[in-house]
Amino acid sequence: MGITEKEIVERFGNGCMVIGESDRLIGECNYHNTVDGVAEIGIKICETDCHNRGFGRKVLSMLIGWLFRNGYSKIVLDTNVTNTRAQHVYESLGFRKARTNIDSWKDQLGQLQSSVDYELVEKDCVSYE
Repeated sequence: MGITEKEIVERFGNGCMVIGESDRLIGECNYHNTVDGVAEIGIKICETDCHNRGFGRKVLSMLIGWLFRNGYSKIVLDTNVTNTRAQHVYESLGFRKARTNIDSWKDQLGQLQSSVDYELVEKDCVSYE
């Protein structure tokens, strides 16, 4: 994977959960505390036959609700600027675009990529729990 165990632990930080559907694992989500009251989250639905079935929106809604109930005041995340499917899900949950970062990182092939940063505060949250 090109990553050390220490880096994995640092990235997953406070919580990492697998996502299951029936008897199989289909993805994962995680969160970690960035500064007081702010959580950064991430999610992947790895099984392509599970895309566009609402799993991501449902899991994120549950995670977001739990984070707000447990003292977080803001949730942040980022995604590749080309991942419009994910952006649609985030915006449906109430996330607002904070900024676009042009050519801000290189992928595993060394190609420059751009990302979009999102923020969510509780008053803007749309629940799908």
